[in-house]
Amino acid sequence: MMPSLLTATESEAPEQALSRRLRDLRQVAAALRRSRTKPLQACQAILDRRTLDLQTRSFFAGLPADEKHYWIASLYALLMPAARRRKLAAYFTPPHLAHYAIETLVEAGIDPGRDRILDPASGGAAFLVPLAARITRNMRQRGTRAENILRTIESSISGVEIEMDLAKLSKALLADLLHAEIRAAGRNPNISIQHADTLKLPTPENLYDAVIGNPPYGRVFRPTNATLKEFSAVVADGHVNLYALFLEQAMRWVKPGGVVCLIIPMSFLGGPYFASLRRRILETSHVLSIDPIDKRSDVFLDVLYDVCVLALRKKAPSERAAVPTSSLLLIGQPHRFLGTPDIPDHVTERMWALPDKTGKQRFFQAGLETLADYGYIARTGYFVWNREQHRYRTGKKPRPTEVPLFWAHNIKANQSCEPLDGHDSGGIGFVKISRENPAVIHSDAILLQRTSNRRQPRRLIAATIRKAKVPGKRGFISENHTILIIPDVSKKQRIPMKMLCRLLNTAAVDARFRRISGSVSVSTKALRELPLPAAASVKAAFQAVLDDDAAERAYADSLSAHQRKASAMAAGGR
Repeated sequence: MMPSLLTATESEAPEQALSRRLRDLRQVAAALRRSRTKPLQACQAILDRRTLDLQTRSFFAGLPADEKHYWIASLYALLMPAARRRKLAAYFTPPHLAHYAIETLVEAGIDPGRDRILDPASGGAAFLVPLAARITRNMRQRGTRAENILRTIESSISGVEIEMDLAKLSKALLADLLHAEIRAAGRNPNISIQHADTLKLPTPENLYDAVIGNPPYGRVFRPTNATLKEFSAVVADGHVNLYALFLEQAMRWVKPGGVVCLIIPMSFLGGPYFASLRRRILETSHVLSIDPIDKRSDVFLDVLYDVCVLALRKKAPSERAAVPTSSLLLIGQPHRFLGTPDIPDHVTERMWALPDKTGKQRFFQAGLETLADYGYIARTGYFVWNREQHRYRTGKKPRPTEVPLFWAHNIKANQSCEPLDGHDSGGIGFVKISRENPAVIHSDAILLQRTSNRRQPRRLIAATIRKAKVPGKRGFISENHTILIIPDVSKKQRIPMKMLCRLLNTAAVDARFRRISGSVSVSTKALRELPLPAAASVKAAFQAVLDDDAAERAYADSLSAHQRKASAMAAGGR
């Protein structure tokens, strides 16, 4: 018998056990695909305990009910055509996260079995099954008849699912959970799991007490005019993301004073395309909690995201704002309280930030500065190679109509970049472009990777480009997976570029950037707004050798200097 989801062997951690189980499930799915078994038929056979191959029986043998149901739903996802799975974003919620989200609702005052709760993207019933299990367990303990248990579940939980067979699977999973009540009552329950697109449904007349779920993620690249009009409140610069639309729909469908609890990517905290969503949340609700999930990998099947559990209470006339909290959620361990997230106390599009490691330090503080204060400009790299390959070549020297191209793979922290192609050993990449084109850089610069990966210990990775060493000495450009930091010609540069590069590569700056960054991509706008130590404090602290220690000291000295100045001004005013 295989270990269960959160049961690790003596030599492995819980997250390793989860990774192992995911690998095993892929093998099960591969065997079923070879036998041409349809997804719903395979899942129903497991529920009915009908004979399947030995590998499938071994995987599901002895699992607790909620884990069995999770793995059945995940198997369905793996058996779907890959394109269909990506389109639907069919990645289901592990039991420990579903239970945590339900507990978040309960702590906010929602009573499962009494209050009406909706999952607007119910998928494989990841939330509906544990909700039904909780209601059933509590009513059994009170000696409630089976018929009344079924009626309570029918009247208090419901879902919407766009995939017809997934809606059928959800009902089958609930029937498996409630088999004792079904047998005792002599009937099947009529639990509302509507086969529909949540985003196209009108607001119901009878609003819900709570909405819970794990909506699909991903950008909508060709939104209809109807979608743009209907959800304009959460669309910024034409960027449409599915989870923003689901969050807006959830807030419409819940009662004033009701609670919304969704598992969504943390990209909304600081991402420039989620400015309207942040404003909308502050307009319509009070933030109760933002709880980041520790692991980016293996939380959801085949998905790599920084995600969190977001809980909101819809504003009501008598509803007072609560102090929001933030806890780090760990697999197989108690969650760790982080503190109070830095959220504006007024309606604005400004970025939000998670608590720092002390739980006390606010993100935006007087006394800190930005790149613009230092006298620098940040902008995204210009050249999109796969769209303009005809303008690119490799060689040793540039032609009169060309300038070198710097790639993200040229960046090594605190080193000087060379524009090596990377595909042609020793070759330099050149792009045909007019020297007068404003994309061409004619100064020294700092180059950052715009996209990191989970193996890199830092989100911010910066190197320098010396214009005197650029081949051809006619300027250069960089590709679109990079960010350039260049001097603002209208300002004095208050710290040297090399010192700024060292600062950006420190753990102190990286940790602060991660408080507002919920994805592996580095936002140019977020980088512009990132609070940095005062220039004078940086220059004083960076006389030391250890950059990480120097950066933390510079932050502390900046805040202390501002406090001293404020105290002196206050004393002078008296």
